[in-house]
Amino acid sequence: MAIIEAIDRGADHQPSYDDRTLVINRASLNILANLGILDDSLPRCPIRHIDVTRAHGFGHVRLHAAEHALDHFGAVVVARELGNRLLTCLGQTEGITEYCPERLETFHVDDDNQEVSIRLASGTQIRTWLLVAADGTGSSVRQAAGIASTLHDYRQSAMIFNVMAEPASNDTAHERFTPEGPLAFLPQPEGRYGAVWVGSTERIDKAMAWSDDELIAKLEQRAATGFRKFSRPGKRARYPLKLLRTPVPIGRRVVCIGNAANTIHPVSAQGFNLGLRDVAGLIDVLADAHDPGAPVWMARYVQARKSDQADTVRYTDTLARAFSNPSLPFRIGTGLGLAAHALLPGLRRRLVTSAMGFREPVPSLARER
Repeated sequence: MAIIEAIDRGADHQPSYDDRTLVINRASLNILANLGILDDSLPRCPIRHIDVTRAHGFGHVRLHAAEHALDHFGAVVVARELGNRLLTCLGQTEGITEYCPERLETFHVDDDNQEVSIRLASGTQIRTWLLVAADGTGSSVRQAAGIASTLHDYRQSAMIFNVMAEPASNDTAHERFTPEGPLAFLPQPEGRYGAVWVGSTERIDKAMAWSDDELIAKLEQRAATGFRKFSRPGKRARYPLKLLRTPVPIGRRVVCIGNAANTIHPVSAQGFNLGLRDVAGLIDVLADAHDPGAPVWMARYVQARKSDQADTVRYTDTLARAFSNPSLPFRIGTGLGLAAHALLPGLRRRLVTSAMGFREPVPSLARER
């Protein structure tokens, strides 16, 4: 197995190893644990309660893990910590060749020899049965393979930063829907919150230039009334939000996973978890494959993952569009939806099951042991 990575592996050079808070749902925690990645060296804050509120409207859902005979729904991990742990595990795993920093320049599928011939920017040649594209929303591999996808620009961005507040964070994940977009507060170590502020790209561009005092004042206006005394906001980063959908994420000896296949809105924190389930699903399908890139295995992967991918895309896109629609019918409808989930146990159970990542068929690595 070989990994091609364009960016230097050092933590000081990898931009994705930042202060973002990643919500790792229960299914994903199982995947990481079963791969030997989740251990005591990885700091994490368990999520035992989920609090969903609505600004300027009715509807409030509060979920408790104990009500479902669970200790937790998932956990929050800082991206930098998880990235460093992954690098440690990678360095300890035999049979993996890293090309880093390096770039894939071209590739060619040789049907006669049943392989993919890859040429790197340095001139190095690699031959393999299967090329896995995990190179993000703008995947050059997906485009070069001619794999069809659709792209929708939400015209929104997410501003990410850490902040202190009262009460200090504990084991509750908060998500508040506002007319501008969702605002999430996720628990971090030492009582801090990881804030995810979503708004129009124009507004987020302006927000990036606010002073810390301005940011705190705006937070106090937008946050739920239960929060107070915001302080010590950390470094801010912004990420444009787009929806990429690839209904059939395979080509000739090429398969797209994660954001290279489906990039979704961060509402409900499903994107990273969907990508991990792609990995687990691919492992399941290829477990007994002599030729991993053969069409039969690629077709089985599509079949195994299509319902989870389609349902997750539909769920997050519906939330993103419905809760940002200012019209009265949508405001009433979303309020009634939240109220129904608060009152009806059956709806709550279904919401919890989906939020934890247990969409059928559940990959082997994601199952409870």
